[in-house]
Amino acid sequence: MKILSFEGIEGVGKSTQINLLKDFLEKNKYTVEVLREPGSTLTGENIRNILLDKGSDISDKTELLLMFAARSELISKKINSLSCDYLLLDRFFDASLAYQGYGRNLPLSLIKDLISFTDCPMPELTILIDISVEEAFARKINDQKDRIESSGIEFFNNVRNGYLEIAKNNVNRFLVIDGTLSINEIHNAIIKKLNT
Repeated sequence: MKILSFEGIEGVGKSTQINLLKDFLEKNKYTVEVLREPGSTLTGENIRNILLDKGSDISDKTELLLMFAARSELISKKINSLSCDYLLLDRFFDASLAYQGYGRNLPLSLIKDLISFTDCPMPELTILIDISVEEAFARKINDQKDRIESSGIEFFNNVRNGYLEIAKNNVNRFLVIDGTLSINEIHNAIIKKLNT
């Protein structure tokens, strides 16, 4: 099973690209599963509701631990038992490094320990769709913001810069794509990478 993770701040178009890639792979006779973080299990979806609820007054440390609780459930209940050709993940452990590490300023070493502790499998490819925070906010101007999306421009600039730093340190695993390209251009760049 090949694991592909999709990363980026809110509004970059991850879901659109995941759906396009799923359709492409299935048309080419591959079996595909799509899972999202946090979520995709009963416990994970309940945790997701806590994490995104604007009424949840939780600390940054609690946020991190809840993310890994949901991820641990996803790995043990879903990922470890899959037998598909491709698993497409709407965010994975790099999101914790970017959001809770670079964004919330929690220790990266602790997050890496949690990645190891929860036996996170390593994606074969991580696709980072990158746009400016201003562009991302403009795309979501009419959306109701959840708790994390309400964290402000400085937070999301730190998250974006964190993602770019992670990608720079993992060039063999990451494909960074300019999110201002057209939907088809982004899709074609992903397909080209898969074919190399």
